[in-house]
Amino acid sequence: MALVLVGCGTTTATEPTAESAERGAVDKILFDYPFTALPVYGAITGIVEERAAEKGVEVVFTNDEMDLQKQISQLNSYLTSDVDAVVSFPVDPASLESSAKQYQDEGKYWVTYGGDMENQDATLQFSFYDSGYQLGQNAAEWALENVGPEAEVIVLNETERQIGIERTQGLLDGLKETAPDLQIVAEQQAVTPEEGLSATTALLAQHPDANVVVTTVGDAAQGAYQALAASGRAEDDPETYVGGLDPNLFGLQKMQEGKFFRAATYFSLEELVKNVIDIPVALGEGETDASVDLPVTVVTADTPELADYIAELGG
Repeated sequence: MALVLVGCGTTTATEPTAESAERGAVDKILFDYPFTALPVYGAITGIVEERAAEKGVEVVFTNDEMDLQKQISQLNSYLTSDVDAVVSFPVDPASLESSAKQYQDEGKYWVTYGGDMENQDATLQFSFYDSGYQLGQNAAEWALENVGPEAEVIVLNETERQIGIERTQGLLDGLKETAPDLQIVAEQQAVTPEEGLSATTALLAQHPDANVVVTTVGDAAQGAYQALAASGRAEDDPETYVGGLDPNLFGLQKMQEGKFFRAATYFSLEELVKNVIDIPVALGEGETDASVDLPVTVVTADTPELADYIAELGG
């Protein structure tokens, strides 16, 4: 979840220095995914473990709890271990450049999940800008058809990482280019369901008539939906739209029920996460262009595969 990147340029993979240890086949992979609080985390680790078994390799996990210092500490603890490769989703890419270089110098492969780094052998991405643009376009088209150009829009963004920056820009471009007169009344950062709930609750106090809430992270959309419902908004309100990037089981189930969770961008979680194993294995086999950028699609209540997507997420 290998394609030309949409909306960004992939950083060229770096080679270890002449003093680096020799690199070869990959038998053990460290998966460093710090966002353990996200609802999707359990599904991701399950797919990774299953794929590792299929490929005959071992996988181990960090537990960073979304904390940069914990991420650095745990990466340091594995540096001289017997892992052959690390797939890391950096809390802050710039702060991990030295860690990535150290891993390469130790003869290990570094794969960046969710972005680009200067020191990396490959990257795993999922159409960041394009996915944001598609959701923004869908939300704007819905607003024009169901509310009108006076519709009020809240954007829950994420602007600390490449993935969030590109998605947010795509989302804003999709909204503005499709419906230039829509009113974006507020923008605030939110990633988890709890942050989405808190941010939307506060913003609704200022903008109680907001019609559209779109989020750069799908899990934040779950919280936004809950905030609107808790505010007294009827779940079948015909003039309310919530949409988010990424597969989110809660949102897709509400969509299937005909509620105001209207759209999500979707990629096969299984197809994406298998690459956590497949990319390092390919590097160990000598592949020089192992990076992947998975395409996405917008899912609505009318999407024929909606039930299949829900089932994939365990619903």
